[in-house]
Amino acid sequence: MEQNPYLPVGDAQKVLWLENFDEKFPGYSKKFAFDKPTVDSVHNDRLSFSYSMLLLSGVKTYEHTCVKYKDAIKIGALTNLILEIPVFVAPTGAPIVAIAPGIFKRIAKLVTTIKNHPAYTETIGKDLGIIGSENLGKDNPDDLKVKLSVKESGGSIQLKYVKGDLDGVKLESKRGAETDFTLLDKISQTNFTDDRKMLVDGKPEIRQYRAWCLLKDKVVGKVSDVVSITVTPV
Repeated sequence: MEQNPYLPVGDAQKVLWLENFDEKFPGYSKKFAFDKPTVDSVHNDRLSFSYSMLLLSGVKTYEHTCVKYKDAIKIGALTNLILEIPVFVAPTGAPIVAIAPGIFKRIAKLVTTIKNHPAYTETIGKDLGIIGSENLGKDNPDDLKVKLSVKESGGSIQLKYVKGDLDGVKLESKRGAETDFTLLDKISQTNFTDDRKMLVDGKPEIRQYRAWCLLKDKVVGKVSDVVSITVTPV
């Protein structure tokens, strides 16, 4: 039984995971006897979840705009300029089909059906992204690969990963206009807080992260997929 789930922890990474699953799933539908409504359901779930994340991002931006508006009318410089009241504009591309709750519960049932099917192979599991991290490299350290998740909390960036049998990870990052990844830290804990100040005060910046597995203080396996987040001024 898998100890480390195949599903990423962070919602932003769940979006990417679901995109991959949705794109690959139709190609295996006949092999595992899934009908078109099931394939369509996965696709509609993906569209709705992705859009929900766009909504949240838009709300955060709108909140920031509202705070600036509030501060301006409260303590701004005296002027004859009339400030317009902020209006929330929903992101474009809203899904046409409404869905029921429980996206990842439905996905979990599909995954169980797939893994219990006699046609299932590890190659298919890797392609669909439904093999837990402890099984990717259990017999060969060269196949080890961690999954990072990232979110903003309390003005800081929080990173997490599933440690399993690893001693830790070598965490690297790049941000803003930087072109190369550089060492951020070597950590043995399963979480890390990036509380660095912005490169340019008051200017949003994109931060990207990746991690290498560490066993006995040596780098092993494959580098993780890159995760990214846009950091906005508080």
